[in-house]
Amino acid sequence: MKFIVAQIGARRGYAVPAILEKAGMLERFYTDITGDLDLGKVLSTGAMLPFPDNPAPRLAERRLPPNIRAKTTTFPGLSLGHVLRRFANRRGPAADFRESMRFSSALGRAMTRCGFGEATHMYSMLGECSPLFAAGKQRGLTVVTEIYIPLSTERIVAQERKNFPDWEPDTPDFAAIRRERGGENALLALTDFAICPSKTARDDLVQNFGFTQERTAIVPYGINPELLSVCNEPVRGRVLFAGTAELRKGIHYFAMAAEKLAARGLHYEFRVAGDVQHSVANQKQCRYLTFLGRIPRGEMAREFAAADLFVMPSLAETGPEVNYEALACGVPVVTTPEARGVVRDGIEGRIVRARDPEVLANAIVEIIEDREKRDRMARASRERARDFTWECYGERLVSALKSFAAGENDSVGK
Repeated sequence: MKFIVAQIGARRGYAVPAILEKAGMLERFYTDITGDLDLGKVLSTGAMLPFPDNPAPRLAERRLPPNIRAKTTTFPGLSLGHVLRRFANRRGPAADFRESMRFSSALGRAMTRCGFGEATHMYSMLGECSPLFAAGKQRGLTVVTEIYIPLSTERIVAQERKNFPDWEPDTPDFAAIRRERGGENALLALTDFAICPSKTARDDLVQNFGFTQERTAIVPYGINPELLSVCNEPVRGRVLFAGTAELRKGIHYFAMAAEKLAARGLHYEFRVAGDVQHSVANQKQCRYLTFLGRIPRGEMAREFAAADLFVMPSLAETGPEVNYEALACGVPVVTTPEARGVVRDGIEGRIVRARDPEVLANAIVEIIEDREKRDRMARASRERARDFTWECYGERLVSALKSFAAGENDSVGK
C-alpha cells in the first residue's frame, strides 16, 4: 500500500503522514500551508507583529515532522488568498462556510494536478479536498476516511441551539449549503473504509448512515509521551475544561453544574481554557466560570499540572484528545458516553449521562471530596495513558489499514 494523505491544517501535528512514512506506506502528503516550508515559512516570521487576529503565530506552530518534508507539497498561494477573502468579506457564518467549501475544493483540484505518483490508497480527513479523492476513485485508488467528528453532529447541535437559543449566534443550514454545491453525499460516496477514533463515532456511522461495520476500524488517538512526565500537584477543587466553550462541548451544562455546587456552598474553581464567544461568556449561568481564552500548548501542560479534575461534558465527540492529555498528566476525567474515548467509569474517572448538570455536579463532588478515590483515579489515569502514546496510535493505525487491505484482497479472491 502507498498512500496519498491530504489534510487542511496541522491536525495532531501531522501524525498520520508521519506514521505512514515510518511504515514505508506514504507516497505523498498534500496540505494547505505550513510554517516551515515555502511561502508559509516567510509568512510565519510575522508572528510577533502586534495586529489583531494575527494568524502568523498559529501558522508558526505548524511544523512538519522531518521525515515527511521531502514528500510534502503545500499550496500557500491558495491559502493566503483564502485568509485574505475571509478577512475582507466578514459577512457571517454562511459566507464563511461557503468560502471554506470553496477553498477545500480549490485545494483538491490543485492537489489533483500535482498527481498521484505510485499511490494505491488515499487517506481523507472527513472529506476535505474532495475533488482529489473523486479523481483518485476514478483511477481505482481506495479511499480511507477518518471520521474525526460524528456525522450527526450538526443535527445534535441544531437541536441544542433550539433549546438554548441565547447562547450562540444563529447558524446557517450547512446541509443546504452543501446541497447547493453538490457535496452533501460526497463523503460517504467516496469512502471505501472508515477509521473511527471511538465506538461512538462508529456507531453513529453504522446506525445513522448505513455504513457497514465491516468497513470500519476503531483506532483511538494518542498522546505526546512528554505529558506522562508532567507532575500533577492539584489545587484542591480546581476543575478544568479545555476546548472551545460551545454548546457542542457542553459548556452550558458545565456552567450549570458549577451553579448547583455554588448553591450547595461548594465554591470550587472552574477554569475554561479555549476560545469563547461573548454570547457564552456573558450568560448568567457562567458567572462561576473563569474563561482563560486560548492557551498555548506549553501553558496547557501547566493547567493540567494544577488541575484537581478534568471535565468534558460533550454532546458530540469521537473521543476528544484533551481527555487523553488529562489522563497522561494524571488528572481524573468526568465525561459523557459521547466523549469518553478510552476513559473507564469508576477507574480513571466517571462517565455520566449528557445534558444532566445535577449528575455532573454529583460526579465532581464525588471525586474531589474523596481524596483517596481521587488519588487512585489519578494513578490509574496515567497508567491508562501509557497504552495510548503516539507510538501505540501508529501501530494501531497501520494494523487497521493493513486489515482493510486484507479485506480488499479477500474480496478480489472471491
